[in-house]
Amino acid sequence: MRVNPGATPREIADALGISLASVRIAINRLRELGYVIRSSKGGYVVRVSQELPTPTEVVSNTRGTVQDSQQGIGFDSIIKLLNELSSKVSELEGRVGKLEKEVNYIKRSLPKIPSKHVEGEGSDKLLSTLKLRNILSINEVREIISKPLEEYVREGKVVVINDLVVSSEFLKSFKSKFPIKTSEISRLSPEELRLLEALVRSNQAYLYSGVEYRLLD
Repeated sequence: MRVNPGATPREIADALGISLASVRIAINRLRELGYVIRSSKGGYVVRVSQELPTPTEVVSNTRGTVQDSQQGIGFDSIIKLLNELSSKVSELEGRVGKLEKEVNYIKRSLPKIPSKHVEGEGSDKLLSTLKLRNILSINEVREIISKPLEEYVREGKVVVINDLVVSSEFLKSFKSKFPIKTSEISRLSPEELRLLEALVRSNQAYLYSGVEYRLLD
């Protein structure tokens, strides 16, 4: 520090080939003894009219201070522990970097969700639920609805049949299967069977000659 006034702990550590932790401990001890002070630029300088102790004296005094404060834990043990911690931190940083790369790869691999879906059905609980289940009872709808049911009907997104609320797309798809022969009933899904019963109860469909179900014009 006398040769290079204003040297930082990192510069001193690099110049002497020792760890930064060791330099900081030594500098703190020198400051306590009044040999060095912190400069206005952030480094350290030798105090005027003060003679620096030899490196051996500094290390010796530092060891004693560390041992006293750590109840018998030696200076070398602390330095070893600091180096181990530094090694573990470096290892963790490497793992974090690897995880970040994997996460970014997964993000790039995921299909992009259309903004229309996010802003429309994805943000409306009734429509998003119908997209999964196709049919809901009126009581179920009342618990999740965010606006009057009549608005969904006017918008053409749902159809009310008796006590059921049906997705318009699902109803259209199901009606395209008519006429449905009685021998094909077992092939229908539970939702389609439920919808067929509702259509019959509301007189929108009927059983013709006991052979097939037809829609009323």
